Amino acid sequence: MAAAVRTEEANAAFQGVFTADTPEKLEQVYDDWAKTYDDTVNNTLGGDGVNHPTGELFEVVKTHVPAARAILDVGAGTGVAGPLLAAQYSPSQMIALDLSKGMLEVAKALPNQGGYSDFVQACCPDLGTATGPYDLIFCAGTFTPNHAPPETLRTMLQVSQPGAHICFSVRNYYFDDVSSGFSTLQQALVDEGKWELVAKEERIYLPKENVYAYNFVYKVLKL
Repeated sequence: MAAAVRTEEANAAFQGVFTADTPEKLEQVYDDWAKTYDDTVNNTLGGDGVNHPTGELFEVVKTHVPAARAILDVGAGTGVAGPLLAAQYSPSQMIALDLSKGMLEVAKALPNQGGYSDFVQACCPDLGTATGPYDLIFCAGTFTPNHAPPETLRTMLQVSQPGAHICFSVRNYYFDDVSSGFSTLQQALVDEGKWELVAKEERIYLPKENVYAYNFVYKVLKL
């Protein structure tokens, strides 16, 4: 049984997001939401005009990842992370990957395409044509109930390279519920010698919903 969505997240903004029972239905929810998504996250759920899921993970990443030339942004959505990552790392390649074509269209419309060099529509754990290798994989706000499964972490490893960093956030209550699968798989990958934990920080995620998330940075050891 999948981990339950906490009652604090019963906000009307989430209608359909946690209940869509096929990838196609979830894609349609985000396609319909794309043009107002940033306002919802920043104001309705954030309350202060800030995209905390992306911004908080980025703050952790820039502290622990000194350089990155090839970046994959998984669950890129409307491309909020693109300008931040581009300014921080000046990558030669940066791919935006998302389930929703509508969300990617918003990202493409950003100045300089948000710094992205290409856009890939795919349904995790399948990363489609984003085959890498990448030395930074960034994934904010995507490992949530009814979204990308934990097995996506193995796929990320397959398109990375030794020394790369895989960085992502998971809602704290979702991670702490063993039925979500994240805590078990993340530790299994440590035990297998695939990666090592660099950082785990709990930070605010959706202030108005009183939701926090763990922000992880792992260093890849072997594929």
